[in-house]
Formats: sequence, structure tokens, C-alpha cells
Amino acid sequence: MVAFISALLPVLALIPSSLANPIAQKRDLTFTLQDINYYSSMVYSTPAHLATYGGRIQFNLTNPAVSYLTRCDAWGRHLQDMFYGESEYTCEAPVGETGVTNFTYSRPNNAFTVNQTWTQDGKTYLGKISGTTNLQCVTDKWQNDNWTMGQLYSITTVTCEPSELTLVPEVTEI
Repeated sequence: MVAFISALLPVLALIPSSLANPIAQKRDLTFTLQDINYYSSMVYSTPAHLATYGGRIQFNLTNPAVSYLTRCDAWGRHLQDMFYGESEYTCEAPVGETGVTNFTYSRPNNAFTVNQTWTQDGKTYLGKISGTTNLQCVTDKWQNDNWTMGQLYSITTVTCEPSELTLVPEVTEI
């Protein structure tokens, strides 16, 4: 047995310390998207002319490894659902904080990806999550049945109840 342990010690020395002794903050870490809000509107000035349209997604990101709340907010302008997950948006951290947070959002399946960096004990980490949430939304449609030129023809809005999504990030030291 002593010979086995003696032979095993050099191999164990090759294992990175982060694998041999995981950082406590990485083990039970969760990212929470709080107060997820989605809103969109489409306004037609004639039956065939879309005058204005757009959507907004907002949420606050909490990460217990940092002492601040990260505010995420984006406008999308892709017809029909405004967001399709192809654009990356940068979130806003409080002044003086060095971490960077980016996200994508796809409205058809309410899918999020979030990447956040932070520094702790002189080391920089990257946390990544992806997941979906079930937004409870109401679509309101108004149409001017007596429309004449110069009036609005129709307005469609989608308003969702605030939601929350909590996921365990994949964390790596960078």
C-alpha cells in the first residue's frame, strides 16, 4: 500500500489546485435573473404600413460572488418577436465595478444566455448560464375599423408579468 501511495503522489501533484480544492464560492453559486420584464409594440399607420415597432427586455442579475446588482436592458427591432438570440447586449454594473456582463435573449422560446466576469481574491472568473423561463404575457390588439388616411390603423402590444430565472453557472478562472 505504501508503494502504491508513493507512486500516486506525483500524479496527484499534476492535478490543478482548483480541481483538488474547489473554491467554495463556485460550488453553490447561482445566477438569478430577477424582475424579468418584456414589452413590445407594433403600430400600423395604414393596413399595409408598419409605422413603428420594437421590444424591450429588462432584468436584474444577482451573483452572490459579487456585492452588487447588475442591470440588464435591451431594445430589439426584429419583426415579429423583436429578439431572436443573435445579438449580444452589455449590461450595466455600478460605477467602479470591473466585471462585465453580456446577454442574449430569444423571444420565441424565452431563452437567455448570460456571461459575467468578476474578480475575487485576486483571481478573475467567468460564469456562464443558459436557460429558458415561462413568461406570462398578454397580447392586446386594437384596430380602427373606421380607418381613414391620417389616422392610426392598428396597435398590437405584448406585456409580460415580471418573472425570475435561477440557474447554476459554469464557472472558469480566466
